[in-house]
Amino acid sequence: MNSHSIKEEVKYSDISSSPDSLLPENSCDCHHHIYDHRFPCAPDDTRNLPDATLDDYSRLKKRLGFQRHVLVQPSSYGTDNRCLLAALAQAGDCSRGEAVVTDRVSEAELDALEQAGVTGVRFNFGAGSATTPEMMLPLAHRLAARGWHLQIHACADRLWSLRERLLQLPGNLVIDHVFRLPQPEPMAHPAWRLAWELIDQGRCWVKLSGLYHQSQREDVSDMSAVIKSFLSEATERVLWGSDWPHPSLISANKKMPDDALILSKIFHWASNEQVRHKLFVANPAELYRFN
Repeated sequence: MNSHSIKEEVKYSDISSSPDSLLPENSCDCHHHIYDHRFPCAPDDTRNLPDATLDDYSRLKKRLGFQRHVLVQPSSYGTDNRCLLAALAQAGDCSRGEAVVTDRVSEAELDALEQAGVTGVRFNFGAGSATTPEMMLPLAHRLAARGWHLQIHACADRLWSLRERLLQLPGNLVIDHVFRLPQPEPMAHPAWRLAWELIDQGRCWVKLSGLYHQSQREDVSDMSAVIKSFLSEATERVLWGSDWPHPSLISANKKMPDDALILSKIFHWASNEQVRHKLFVANPAELYRFN
């Protein structure tokens, strides 16, 4: 199959060739979104992003060779999780979800989300206005009692400003997109120290996702030192995610990333089969309760 036909087959991904990595069985993409015009966007969302359906995503899944996946509620829908729940119902047991709720959510609502396959709640401080930092601690206690995790997306500066709150959170914590550590000196940012403070507590997981957010190179090679450090020193706490369909790039009208190339980079930065199994299979299975 030539590269032109591959590009046509996978929406929102500029795949130039098949990946040169063979993922282990039951590998998991721990971060992607679904958009469906059947469900209304939140009033504060002005991006009007196009549909990116589960059928579209299945082509990426097939091309990259993973079986499990985690659907992340995008900021476009605020706390209306109906699009997420519909996609989870369609995807079945190979999927899990991360919803968006406020601290006013009822236990009955959390029960319904859990029944649908949700195992965590996301706070997005990069876009949207549905949640605030003040909601994190009271909600984290309720999530921890359920064995759920709290997930945060924010730039490195914002994460550092939230340091005291983050260190106080009970239960499992997941940080999106490699802490959004900025180039060209990601390890010089104080959020790098924060990452290891949180990891050393034994409950923080790092998503190796959205590398193009901070990378200054199309092949994301400038992210190698950071990614290799997490892979080698926090092997039990790393997760991989595609961030498909790359909504920030769509809204900025920027070129789509080569998801196969980025996955191959991460695969080879993982030093051996044991690390790869942790990254792609064992860690997601533990956090998202696939077992």
